[in-house]
Amino acid sequence: MTEPIDEHLAESIARTEADDVLDRLVAANARLLATLIEVIDVEAGLQQILDRGKGA
Repeated sequence: MTEPIDEHLAESIARTEADDVLDRLVAANARLLATLIEVIDVEAGLQQILDRGKGA
């Protein structure tokens, strides 16, 4: 009788661990995206400086 309970508990733990892994991946992805946005903003600023320098 304990086998279905143990199986259910094991499945629940596996889902929880998978959710934790997915949460960490989503957080890492968000950090990478934020960094990419910063790099793009810096590149755009540098491009504006270069464009102004060409016009001077």
